Formats: sequence, C-alpha cells, structure tokens
Amino acid sequence: MISRLVTKGVVIGVAATFAIAAPASAAAPLTLDGPEQVVGYSQFEMTGTADPLSTVELWETAIGWNDMQPAKDWEGSGGTVTAKADASGKFKINRWLDSGFYFEVHQGSVKSPKITVYSKLKVGFWLNADEAVAGKLTVNGDALPAQPGLPVTIERKSGSTWTKVTTTETAGDTAAFSKVVTGQPGGDQTYRAVFSGDSTQGVRGTTSSEVTVWIAGSTTTPPTTTPPTTPTTPPTKPTTPPTTKPPTTPPTTPPTTTPPPATVAPIQFTRIQYDPPGTDSGSNGSLNNEYFKITNMTKKAININGWTVRDGKGITYKFPSININVGQSYLVRTGKGTNSGSIRFWGRAGKSGFVWDNLGDIAYLRNPAGGNVDICKWTKLGAGYTTC
Repeated sequence: MISRLVTKGVVIGVAATFAIAAPASAAAPLTLDGPEQVVGYSQFEMTGTADPLSTVELWETAIGWNDMQPAKDWEGSGGTVTAKADASGKFKINRWLDSGFYFEVHQGSVKSPKITVYSKLKVGFWLNADEAVAGKLTVNGDALPAQPGLPVTIERKSGSTWTKVTTTETAGDTAAFSKVVTGQPGGDQTYRAVFSGDSTQGVRGTTSSEVTVWIAGSTTTPPTTTPPTTPTTPPTKPTTPPTTKPPTTPPTTPPTTTPPPATVAPIQFTRIQYDPPGTDSGSNGSLNNEYFKITNMTKKAININGWTVRDGKGITYKFPSININVGQSYLVRTGKGTNSGSIRFWGRAGKSGFVWDNLGDIAYLRNPAGGNVDICKWTKLGAGYTTC
C-alpha cells in the first residue's frame, strides 16, 4: 500500500484564481463539491462557493489516515493550496488523486462540509503465449494509481461463464505483475484480470478488458475409426465396368492451420502512455504522466547498456548499464525526477518536452548496434495509451 509519506509526496496542488468583474453579491455559504470518484491517476476539478472575492484554503487527508491538514502546493509555490472566489462567490481547485481522499475548504475559522473522492483503478492487461510449449502463457498487467499489493484474479472465458485460472497481486513502483501459467487449453482463448481495490484507502477495483490469445496445443479430438463390418452375403459382381472414372487430380487435403511465429522480442514495449491524463500543461507532473514501459520476456537477465528508445521524430532516450531480470519491467517517465528501482526519468521539460504524438506515432527499441529489438505503433488517440 502507499504510505502516508508517498501519498503526500505525489499529490500535486494547483491553486486557481478567478476574478470576474461583476457587482458584489451577498455573502455565500462555504461549500465544496467534487466528483464521486476519479479513474486512474489523473487531475480532477472541485468547485465551491465562499464570500465574494475572498480566499479559501484547501484541507485534505488520505482515507485511512484521517489527519486533515492544509493541502501542500507541491508544484506551485510550495505553500498551501488556496483559491480566490470571484465576484459571485464561486471558485475552482484542481488536484491529482493517487488514492481516496477527504477534502474541505477553510475560510478563517469557518469550514465547509467534508467531501469524499474515491480513486478507481485504471488498469492494463496483456498476454504473451509461448508458442513452443503447449498450454503455456504469461499474464501481465499494471494499475493506476500505482498501488502495490492489490489482489488480482485471472479468469478464462468458458462459454458464457468465467473460470478462475490463477491469482497474483500488483507489486513495485509500477503496481505491475507478470506470472506464468500452464495447463491452458489450446487455440484461441479469452482472458481478463479482476483487480481488487482497497477499501481502507478508498481505492476501488475494476475488471480489465477481455484479451484473446492463441495458445499452442490441439483442441480437436481425432476422429474415431470404426472397423468395417463383414457383409453377410457376398457382393454381386457387376456385369459392366463402372462408368465413373477416377479423378485426374489428387484430392484436396484440409488446410493446415499455422500458428503464429515462435520468435518474440526478448525485450518488448508493454505500455506507452502517450496522452497523459489531464491537461498537457508542460509541468513536470504532466510530463511524468507520459511514459513508456519495457519488459524482459525471456528466461534470463539482460543487460541493456547503450540500448535506446526513440520516437518517429528521432527524440532518443539512452539506457545506462542496467540489468532487466526475468519478467521485470522498467518504466521511463518523460519529465524530471530521481531514478529509483525500476522507475527512470527522461529529464525533459516544458511544453516542448512531450515525446509521444497523441494522434499517431511509432516507438523503436534498439540495441547498441542500431538494430530494432521491438517496435510499437499507434495511429489514433484511442484510450491515450497502448499496450503494443
């Protein structure tokens, strides 16, 4: 779970000031309204009323901590989050949410009623089948906000029902998982991942989209051969030869279904968040919500010293000497930050710092010799991310 320190450290405050020329009105009640839930790690808006042209201060606490205190303006002044009401007494405040929170605003000694905003997971789910081994595949996924320790149930579709295949949980800074399962039926199979939430932190679970994958292994049953029966009377000899001639061309044999190629990239793109949630303001928080993730799909550790990732315009990120262990992922955020564990930062800044084109781009993962290891391409905005 996210600790209190981490929770407070990643929530970004943005103060909003509005001053609209209009006749002053009577004092307004102090109120605060917001959405019932926010999906993923994204910015959302709260609105309220206060005395015209007055300043209110936002207070907050993560669900589970219950220590209401002034909200820190992590990206702005470094002080607390405030907003100024316009001449009609209305104000707006934008925040980022990484778990469920309680919010209220203060105006002097007056407090608004407390509101609750829940966080609902936005998840990714993808599969990698082992075409060389019957019934074997790897299930992968991740979640935003990045909550580790959330239970995940993998299910396979069977007719109109779902059968539990295995269980796992999110882990690490990226709240990701990767698990090998065996004994699956061959052919095209459909799976989904059911992510449990965490009610103690106001995080709501969700179910991933369905994903279909081809799995090695025969799903057909050989036909049963029935031995010929012995006739009770001998056949009558024909008096004339048959008029039907044997075919002049060999009989057509049933087409053989060829499985997908067995060769897969050792390191693959497994997610590119090309359109970060919220407004592309060019702030460091906005840049860091744009990222790419690569994953080791082999059965051995690989050193990616000198490997690069570049977009269609040639903007390039170069990896230092690091090992990616079996099934491990590395996530590279576009903005600035301190590299830690499997999270790294590109170090770009400003509105021109965004790398990936929302409406279509191509990502190349290349080895030090310049050879393409993996390629990921998208041609429309879609959901704002691709799992390649």
